[in-house]
Amino acid sequence: MGETADTDQSPAVAALQDDGFVVLPALLSDEELAAAVRHADRLLDGVAWSDNDFDGRRTRRVYSLLGRLGAFEPLLTHPSVRRLVTARLGEVHQFGMLFLSAVDPGQGSQPLHFDAGVYPLPREVEAETNVIWALDDFTAENGATMIAPGSHRWPAGRRPQRHELVPVVMSAGSAVVYSGRLWHAAGENRAETTRRALICEHVLPWLRPADNHTLATGVDQLRSLPPELRRLAGVAPASEYLGLVGGEDPEQWLLRSTHSH
Repeated sequence: MGETADTDQSPAVAALQDDGFVVLPALLSDEELAAAVRHADRLLDGVAWSDNDFDGRRTRRVYSLLGRLGAFEPLLTHPSVRRLVTARLGEVHQFGMLFLSAVDPGQGSQPLHFDAGVYPLPREVEAETNVIWALDDFTAENGATMIAPGSHRWPAGRRPQRHELVPVVMSAGSAVVYSGRLWHAAGENRAETTRRALICEHVLPWLRPADNHTLATGVDQLRSLPPELRRLAGVAPASEYLGLVGGEDPEQWLLRSTHSH
């Protein structure tokens, strides 16, 4: 359920709308995946486990990635994923939370939640569409994300029962795109190996993202990003009069401030 290998995006859009998620298998070449895994391991080197039950006391997380994207860039700009997110949120949207996650052996299951729950919005508003990139195979044993299919359509207050949850099993180099309204949780890692993933949330342009990417990245690093990633970092105005800098388009401000240095 929710899976398609079709390169045509219309079945994937339909699955995402109906089921609340869709798995896009084997999006990365062997070379792209190997480079992303090497970069992930460099970033994770020396990172401690999280200090709370939600993030995971045997889980390592790395934030503020836009200033050190490296081999992750093809994942964040992958056209198959970009088309799906755009179909759900519109042409102008921005990154929400963006982080690398390593679920180590012995990590228990995460509390159930839906990502858009951070916003005080009606349940029917699709404020967020998110992506989990598998850097390792996702299996039922190593902590694959558990989801409740169709739960993005549930009314406020309904929570999933355990029998309603299924693991998102997918091979390394695949991605699952899912609604920010979908109930889910990282699963328990009963295996002897770490499960690594890149999580990329996308939110409507008029919402405050979970991470402050402009401050975390800095003006100089923002200038060095490709225009598409700069827009996703929150530089693009949300509308004609929303998201300006000193009354002008942020792109123009960045260009002008570059010339003034």
